[in-house]
Amino acid sequence: MSDYRSHISVTIWIVLASLTLGILITIPERTFSISVFGSPIEFKFSAAFLAGLVALAATWAGMEAALRTHPKKALLRHTYRFWGLPTAIVLTGAVLSPTLQNQSIWLMTLATTGAALAASMAGEYHTLDVDAPEYAHSRILLNGLAYSVAAVAFILIYLSRSRSLISATLIGLTAGLLAVELLRGSGAKLRTIFLYSAFITLVLAQFTVILNYWPFPSVRVALALMIGFYLLVELAQQTLRQQITRRRIAEYLLMSIVAIAVVFLFPAP
Repeated sequence: MSDYRSHISVTIWIVLASLTLGILITIPERTFSISVFGSPIEFKFSAAFLAGLVALAATWAGMEAALRTHPKKALLRHTYRFWGLPTAIVLTGAVLSPTLQNQSIWLMTLATTGAALAASMAGEYHTLDVDAPEYAHSRILLNGLAYSVAAVAFILIYLSRSRSLISATLIGLTAGLLAVELLRGSGAKLRTIFLYSAFITLVLAQFTVILNYWPFPSVRVALALMIGFYLLVELAQQTLRQQITRRRIAEYLLMSIVAIAVVFLFPAP
């Protein structure tokens, strides 16, 4: 087993053990309340929250350790840009696990989180070098994982029925983390990638605030946000690659029409 796989293996076990202990261990919960723009927000410090922090720290440390085993040391600059997708996967698993009452579904969710995290970390390692033979397949894998995590995260956030300040912030941050991962494959400079990702974060957050005022079912709104996220990322990628064409514009217009249809025309469940 190569070094990077050893680091990934250890990281997965620590993350899964942390998420499991967050469910099994009970500690006295403390609730903190703050006021933001005149609106009170409650924050609960619990075993699940503490477990999530441990899982996140293990993910960052493990991802960094795995990347540092790469033979081309010149590529190991600004390695934090590879943390976005693994972070989003762990956060999604940490939020979803405590809400599941069925043991079989909980175990399946835990296993899926571990498998997705392992695949993402291995993919991140293999996309360090664009000339590596594994790069193309790893890039496809990471793209698929990023969009899948976005869909699940958006649905979970909307099902929580949180106020706009929380839901818009969470969706914006999730979109930003995943946008960095998806735009990283464009080959653009890091500053430019962060700039476009920040723009996507802002647009998705504002779009979320608008949709929160309309009485649409949560799943429909989440799907509309997912389509919007896809359009923004694809438009950013084509712009960075200077490959904007009439065909691409027609595709984006069609997807926009689909997004509008999802929100307004589909019957409510």
